[in-house]
Amino acid sequence: MKTTNGTGNHEDDETADSPAVDSNVARFPSKQERAEFERLRAANDQPVPKHEPIFNMPPVVKAMCLVLIVIQCIVQVLPDPMVESIFMRLWFVPANYSGDLPLSMATFLGPVTHMLLHGGWMHLCINVGTLLAFGAGLEKNIGGKKLMILFISTGIIGAFTHFAVYPHAEQPLIGASGGISGLFGAILMMAQAQGNMGPGYSKVALFAILWVLISGFFGAYGMPGTDQPIAWTTHVGGFVAGLLLYHPVAKLKI
Repeated sequence: MKTTNGTGNHEDDETADSPAVDSNVARFPSKQERAEFERLRAANDQPVPKHEPIFNMPPVVKAMCLVLIVIQCIVQVLPDPMVESIFMRLWFVPANYSGDLPLSMATFLGPVTHMLLHGGWMHLCINVGTLLAFGAGLEKNIGGKKLMILFISTGIIGAFTHFAVYPHAEQPLIGASGGISGLFGAILMMAQAQGNMGPGYSKVALFAILWVLISGFFGAYGMPGTDQPIAWTTHVGGFVAGLLLYHPVAKLKI
């Protein structure tokens, strides 16, 4: 707005160098202001990170653990004669393959199905815990199908390693330890391939020696919490199979 002074000349309320700005009048932002606003909004508009679950298991390992737990729960509620009948059809007995015992259903199913059976909750908890420790990282890197191939094949090799050392043994073999030991061997080779074990295979060899010694110790003196003998041969056979089979299985086109 303008006013008139005594001489009749018009003068602005504010000087020319300081134009008046009415804060009550809405105005559109300038092109430069809009560009700055968009830049700031883009910088601040970051996606909200998704929080991983505290207990995050890949699907195949989760399913494997669930199957083992469910089988053990079923075994607990069945009558003893039925449990014994099931075990006799599914466990692995070396003498079945050396001719000391006649052929049976377990002769054909046992190399795989013995891994589904456990001698008690302590035996199961130890195997489920190690399965989680060794299997989860392996599945995330090579996938569930290859994990299952490694688990089953190393478990079978572990069982027949036990047979090679004790061909006339009539005591049955049960438990997933052979396959789990194979996963441990495989995860060592995976870590070595990813450069996490240093140059060469010296650290892998060190772990292999320690695994054999630990397996032999538990085989001789047993494992805390259980009075059942430990088939150290199965642990060693499965572990060595995991070392040897990791690269061929990891390269499979599945």
